[in-house]
Amino acid sequence: AMDDGVVAGDTATKGMLLKGMNKLRGSYTKIPNKLAGRMPLAYTQFVQILVDTLVLMSPIALYAELGAYSVIAVGIITLFYTGLLNLAKIFLDPLNNENYCEEDANFMDLGVLIRESNDASTQWKRAGERLPFD
Repeated sequence: AMDDGVVAGDTATKGMLLKGMNKLRGSYTKIPNKLAGRMPLAYTQFVQILVDTLVLMSPIALYAELGAYSVIAVGIITLFYTGLLNLAKIFLDPLNNENYCEEDANFMDLGVLIRESNDASTQWKRAGERLPFD
């Protein structure tokens, strides 16, 4: 198209065209990664629906057995199950690529996790160098 004069053949146009093609190529290469994910998105949505149903139905189910104490029990159930669900979402997507969690949530820093696990692995090596019975 540049040779025919349909599109301007200057450096800026070529740069924008290359940038667009690289972005398209990057999106194309992410498709197999999405398909080979550990859990499909439908499973995560299903678990979200199950937890929401449990949290919404627990006051009705617990009132007959616990009476006024069901308020405290429902608060504990809500705190536990919704927190566990959010933690599972963060473990599923530690870099928040799928935007599972709120913007102000704390995400796992994989660099720190790798450094800490590496430090723990070399700790035993360093400790073995200073054995008391040598």
